[in-house]
Amino acid sequence: MPELPEVETVKNSLREFLLGRKISSIEILRPKSFPFPEKENFILNQEIVDFRRRAKFLDLVFANNWHLLTHLKMTGQLLYQNKKNLAGGGHPTADVLQQLPGKHTRIIYTFDNQSHLYFNDMRVFGWMKVLNETQLKQEYQKLGPDANTEQFTAAYLITKTQKRKQPIKQVIMDNEVCCGLGNIYAAETLFAAGIDPRRSANLMTKKEVIKIVTEAKRILNLAISKRGTTFDGRYLDGLGQGGNFESFLQIYNHEGDRCKKCGTIIQNVKLGGRSTCFCAHCQI
Repeated sequence: MPELPEVETVKNSLREFLLGRKISSIEILRPKSFPFPEKENFILNQEIVDFRRRAKFLDLVFANNWHLLTHLKMTGQLLYQNKKNLAGGGHPTADVLQQLPGKHTRIIYTFDNQSHLYFNDMRVFGWMKVLNETQLKQEYQKLGPDANTEQFTAAYLITKTQKRKQPIKQVIMDNEVCCGLGNIYAAETLFAAGIDPRRSANLMTKKEVIKIVTEAKRILNLAISKRGTTFDGRYLDGLGQGGNFESFLQIYNHEGDRCKKCGTIIQNVKLGGRSTCFCAHCQI
């Protein structure tokens, strides 16, 4: 499943093509992917004035204050195509770079310049919803701040950790605490901060919480600049190119390797059902 940097990469790839456009028609090929078909008229022939990302959501904002909210889930793709360009990205399938629409295309948007936006989803877990401002706030209401924003501060994180006895890695992966630290980036953050992912959150010192916040922002922003992380071609942009943050990973997916800082063999444990690599020497 994509994490914050990968979804941000999709947004950045699409933004310049979508702003100012108007949707002239919507073809829903799989109703499950578009839960409120009766609302499509609210966004037809309305200018797109903004394209945002919040957590793993992508939000197309229209001039009449309605929103088209997208969650790619595990295998979703958003691909924009005009006569010269293919942009967007997501989890690759065999038809990513072949003729569109493909066998996994669930929704087709046609714009006023005859370009198209395709929502593809092999496993049909993702969705696109038409929402007003109130409904959008309801979708977001349980989310903590994005971990690379000003709202994610040490003072805030202390309030969320001081009474919780779960392992710190599980706590920072909880979207009600903060968004953006999935398994990859939580592991990298705690390694950079020198904190054992198994330690209880309520035992974090103020200095350690400051390190977590600082490293989370640095790592997420670096990952965004590198267009996210791609393993074995599992997350690509519209041109079939993966992000290259994988080469910057220090701990994630390095079980059995030697720590790049101290040479200790990297261990792996399960926390909350997720694989967690750590260095027993560098992370205390």
